[in-house]
Formats: sequence, C-alpha cells, structure tokens
Amino acid sequence: MKAKYPIEAFALAMVVFSQNMRNALVTGVFILFITTLGLVLDRLFGSKIPRWSRNSCNIILMIALTYSIFQIVLIAVLGYEVENTDYILHIFLGILIAKHIIDSEGNSDYNRLLLEGAGAFATLLIISIIREFMAEGAIYGFEIFDFGYKSYGFSNVIMGFFLTGIGIAILNRIFNKDKHIIKSESLLVIIPVILIIQPFTIDSISLWASMAITITIVLLLFYSIRRYLMFSRLSKEIKSLPVEMVSMGIIYMVLSMF
Repeated sequence: MKAKYPIEAFALAMVVFSQNMRNALVTGVFILFITTLGLVLDRLFGSKIPRWSRNSCNIILMIALTYSIFQIVLIAVLGYEVENTDYILHIFLGILIAKHIIDSEGNSDYNRLLLEGAGAFATLLIISIIREFMAEGAIYGFEIFDFGYKSYGFSNVIMGFFLTGIGIAILNRIFNKDKHIIKSESLLVIIPVILIIQPFTIDSISLWASMAITITIVLLLFYSIRRYLMFSRLSKEIKSLPVEMVSMGIIYMVLSMF
C-alpha cells in the first residue's frame, strides 16, 4: 500500500521543525505544496522518460525546489534567521518528498493526498503548539503564561521523537483503520537527525571522530532494537515508523546522560 501523503517528510518535520508553531506552519505548507507540484509534474512528464531517468530527475528537482523555496520565502520574504543545519535538513526534506513521488509511480489520488496531508499538517501544528507552550509558555512567539518553571526539555529532539511517534500512530488509526498500515522507512528520517543532532560528544578526540563514533553507536542500537521489534506483538497502528520513532527517543534519552 502506497502512502497517500509524504509520511517520512512530515515525520522529519515533526521531529526537527516543531519546536515552535512558526516553523511548523511554514514547513507544513511547503511540504504539501512541493509534493503536489512534484506529483503533477511527474504525471505530466514522468511517463515520457526512462524509469532510471525519472527517479534521478525527481530527486534532483525536488531537492532544488525544496532548498530554493525555503531560502527564498524564509529569508527574502519572511526575514527569518536560518541556521546552517537547517540547510541540510531542507535538502533531506526534498529527498523524502522525491521518494514519495517515485513510490506513487504516477498514480496519485489528489483528494486523498490533501485529506491525509491536512491531517499530518494538523498533527505537526499540534506537536509544535505543545512543545512551544511547554518550553516557552508561548504560541507562535506570543507569550501566553509566564511559568515559574518551564519544561525546556520539550524543545529537545527527544520529545520530538516521542510526539512524532504518537502523532503518526494516531494518523494511522484515523486514515487506515480497516486497511493495512502504510509501510514507511524510518531510517530515512533518523539519519538526517543523527547527522545534525548527536546525543553526546567525546571532547577528548576530534570533532569528526566523535561524530563518527556517536553515529555508529546510535545506528547499532537502533538496528538491534529494530530487529527485536520485528518479532514483537504490537498493534498495527504503532508498527514500523511510530514505534521506531519512540524507540529512537529512548535511545537519545539514554545516551544523552553520558
């Protein structure tokens, strides 16, 4: 069963672009816009070129569109400050959108795309509201309450993984209640997060060596847990991407103690 909305792209956005509602709102709109545009272009021209060329063209085009649109709108139009790490994440968003378009094989149900995409967008916004309110007492940058103690841990990527897993499980329940749950690849979501945000660093060695060791440890732990989860009796809504997102949050929580 093919995903009707770009589930991996929205999952990445829920993890790293949901720290505040402003970023979540812009990111969700762009994901839906670029995905719809890419599907239309693929339907118009995809059948006229060889399959291998179609895949490579989709990847290059989606990366270029995603990177360019984010830069133009965020910096030139809205005047937002964009961190260097965001550039890399925007590129990965383009790759995940391209994967969705390639998997669709030119057969897209736009009604279903917009319905499920709206649900994913709403989930992204809800997660961002929860994280921003708990961490800053604000929504969309406007302070609602001045807490004496603020839960800054909600701005951590750990909560991003936890809330993403819960949110996607709810979406699976709503949109695929009587069907097979969409099979997704969580590793494509996890890799860019690991590259940008490591749970720990080793100060006694070089930065690149520390990064290589950290990434290797995280991937090994994830692989071992993933192998175990394959044989676990879980409800269909939380299998695959949701439970693996929650597991990744636990891995980050444990490793961040060191």
